[in-house]
Amino acid sequence: MPGDEAERLRGEIIALETALAAACGEIAVLRAAIEGSGTAGALQAMEGMAKALEGSVLRGVVGAEQAGREAAAAGFEQRMELIIHALRNAIAFRGT
Repeated sequence: MPGDEAERLRGEIIALETALAAACGEIAVLRAAIEGSGTAGALQAMEGMAKALEGSVLRGVVGAEQAGREAAAAGFEQRMELIIHALRNAIAFRGT
């Protein structure tokens, strides 16, 4: 497999791991609601998830670029765009 293709795939893997982290954060929010910690617990869980996700995205892009892995950064950004598109479609579908 050519180097750029492997780097692009590494970037996509990081993007998918980021999306998985976001899903786990959403699960934590739902559990907080079920366990009765109320709005405060749900908001704390959401804030923790947002900080972790923000850091993960930044590390993925910056780390790849600093290491001279432009193809990995491009793959990461490409996959994140696909994930965001899918999430927007899912949200639109839920609203109908």
